[in-house]
Amino acid sequence: MNDIVSLFDRRRSDFWQIAVRYLRLIGNSGFLFTIYLLFIFGSYYYGQFLQWLPETFPAVLFMTAVITWMMTRGRVRTFFQQADLIYLLPLESRLKPYFRKGIMYSWLMETFWTVFLFMLLTPFFFDRIAEGGAVWLGSVIALSLLKLWNLVCSFEEQRILDKWAYRKHQWMRLAVNLLIVYLLFSGQEWWIMLILGGALTVFYFTYYKKIEHVFTLKWERLVAIENATVMTFYRIANSFTDVPRLNNTVKRRRLIDPLFNFITYRQRNVYKYMFGRSFFRANDYFGIYLRLMLLGVIFIFGVDVSWGVWFVAGLFFYMTALQLETLARHYDTKQMPDLFPLSDEIKQQGLRYWLVLLLGVQAAVFSVMTLFTGELYDFASVLVICLTLMFYTVKVRPKKSRT
Repeated sequence: MNDIVSLFDRRRSDFWQIAVRYLRLIGNSGFLFTIYLLFIFGSYYYGQFLQWLPETFPAVLFMTAVITWMMTRGRVRTFFQQADLIYLLPLESRLKPYFRKGIMYSWLMETFWTVFLFMLLTPFFFDRIAEGGAVWLGSVIALSLLKLWNLVCSFEEQRILDKWAYRKHQWMRLAVNLLIVYLLFSGQEWWIMLILGGALTVFYFTYYKKIEHVFTLKWERLVAIENATVMTFYRIANSFTDVPRLNNTVKRRRLIDPLFNFITYRQRNVYKYMFGRSFFRANDYFGIYLRLMLLGVIFIFGVDVSWGVWFVAGLFFYMTALQLETLARHYDTKQMPDLFPLSDEIKQQGLRYWLVLLLGVQAAVFSVMTLFTGELYDFASVLVICLTLMFYTVKVRPKKSRT
């Protein structure tokens, strides 16, 4: 049994040794400084936003929706690997201590993210839901226990192979979370919440625990859940540094296909075509680009001083440029592109084409948005700032990286 428990500890330690190295690279990239500036900038407008928010805003429903999503998401980490389907499967009957360690580890990590999200919403909570540190602390403890219930239930759910039955259990947990969280934020008496907590405990042991005796562990699903969790972290890290362990995922986007008709079928356009396909279909470059542009537009609308608009537009524009630069390393771990009879200059031309196009679109969007909230000189200032940063990204930074 000690060997089983030490196996989990060793795998957890191995993962964090790798993760810490990538986290250091992310911190050294200037990302933390950007977050720090956003925190200072956002905290100033947080109070103004709460003052602007109408009294009729459904605060309880908003908090319920956000926290319910947080409670329902998340899975138990097992650190399982593909080879475990062969080597650990015969030891399934001895793995209960291993899974308990996984549940406790996942609970601590999910509680951290729950508390982090709740702290971001704390000013809103005190302003619209309830006042007092005791109420806040009680809510955090209740949500942490609810998260533990969701994790142990989701671990039993993964045994169900039928997709419809599996989804039905997830929707059932969502409905339970919605009810509990709504009652919590509605200011119900503490003894009512204790009764509900006891009911959830009884429900787990009388229903979910019985699933263990009906269905076996689905090892392939556990490995898939673990791989998806690790790949999510690697995709985030890949936005700041090259991650050889990242397995590329491809999503077909049929609506985007007509855009590539504008790229003529010529040898010098090979990388122009490949980088375009990679941007729209691989590793969520397209999703990151859209999210950063949407966040930038929201902040531009929310800021009411000219220098703030310029700062926000430049900050989100530069963050987008940093994310798009990672396209240059997308094919570094592939062998086939090295066989192409093409010079490195053609590769750089293909990359510059998409950098100029995508950053130009974002510069235009940010500039036009200022016309709805500011003056004409705000439009000109944001456009100049974005074009300057685009020139720096396309012309200056590549030369620095090669020297």
